[in-house]
Amino acid sequence: MTLFEALPQLPAARRWREQAHPMPSVVAVIRRDGVTDAGQPAPRYLLIKRQSEPYAGLWALVGGKWDFGETLDAAITREVKEETGLDTTFVALRGVINERIAPHGPADVGSHFVTFVCEVAAPAGEAREHDEGPVAWLDAADLRELADRQQMVLTDYAILQHVDQAATAVPWLEVEVIASDSHDAPDQLVRFAPGP
Repeated sequence: MTLFEALPQLPAARRWREQAHPMPSVVAVIRRDGVTDAGQPAPRYLLIKRQSEPYAGLWALVGGKWDFGETLDAAITREVKEETGLDTTFVALRGVINERIAPHGPADVGSHFVTFVCEVAAPAGEAREHDEGPVAWLDAADLRELADRQQMVLTDYAILQHVDQAATAVPWLEVEVIASDSHDAPDQLVRFAPGP
């Protein structure tokens, strides 16, 4: 049995925040155009240096937990605003990641996240540090250096490489239902539509 196959049997005390289920989370790919010293186009990405676990001290994509009752676009724009002060517009869902993290040693904890990778636009405004940590615009060379030094969440580095190569958005649906607690009254399907 592999470490990942054994995760369901991991005692609650060995799970991050005693997770019972995968935690839904959102991360933002926020890109702005830049240029190299030689005048070549070089996109820059907004990252945050996390001050709390998981990943304290590492550079990461902006994002966090998906709160109960939020739409996907509301969750990601809220997280970006909270962590950077930027107002953003949802562009596209770029991927869904099932991330299982197995504990390395007896003092480590395991965790499980389902992460929705969202591209958002922030064409104006200055990103500012808030409670979560400092923020910075970084180009591909900066990102590669952080990853090589293990100063960046490696999953986030891989996400940026994948998103740059992805040409299409991943479709998703926003569904809203009013549930009935009676067998005499059916549930009401209020919304069944593609996200923005």
